[in-house]
Amino acid sequence: MTTKEKIFDVSIDLFSQYGYDGVSIRQIAGEVGIKESSIYNHYPSKESIIDEILNYYIQEMTKEEIPLAQASKNLDVSFEYFYKAGLDLYISKLSEDKMMKITRIILIESYHNEKIKDFVKVAIIEHAIRGWSELFDLMKEKNLINNDYESVQLARSFYYYGLFLLIEHFIINYPEDDEEFLATLAKKSQQHMELIYNSVKIE
Repeated sequence: MTTKEKIFDVSIDLFSQYGYDGVSIRQIAGEVGIKESSIYNHYPSKESIIDEILNYYIQEMTKEEIPLAQASKNLDVSFEYFYKAGLDLYISKLSEDKMMKITRIILIESYHNEKIKDFVKVAIIEHAIRGWSELFDLMKEKNLINNDYESVQLARSFYYYGLFLLIEHFIINYPEDDEEFLATLAKKSQQHMELIYNSVKIE
């Protein structure tokens, strides 16, 4: 592992425990085992570290997204198969220790850090709502759900529940067992999606 990678990983650990404002460059350097000035050989500022953390998070979360064409094929198999494929991919990515810590950083900092608040709004919420709206539109095209319901509203109804479960775990109930949470997240998310789907599907 390079020094830059160590700085990156240590920063994630510290930010997730103490918050971005609660961690200094000196503290990061001390944990890495280098001089404070050496940090600047790799990152020009503490803000540049959090920028790289956010970029890493969104790249990891989106690099294996299921394309709409594949989602269409999965829907042709069954709704259960379609949804489970996406859920398994999401849970698998979130289960990585580094990703869990970054998720906590993002949720905590979004309350007072304007950069991260904008990141949550655009990269996490708007991106997800747009993606789910497209999927509900696809279900309409396949005559699986009723056209009377707005796809965006269905997307919000589904996604905001999952976002609440993340907030509950990383903020309200912190610390609690991550593995147990992920199992609960998978179960509750599937139940909620089935509830929405069953309420709007064409019989």
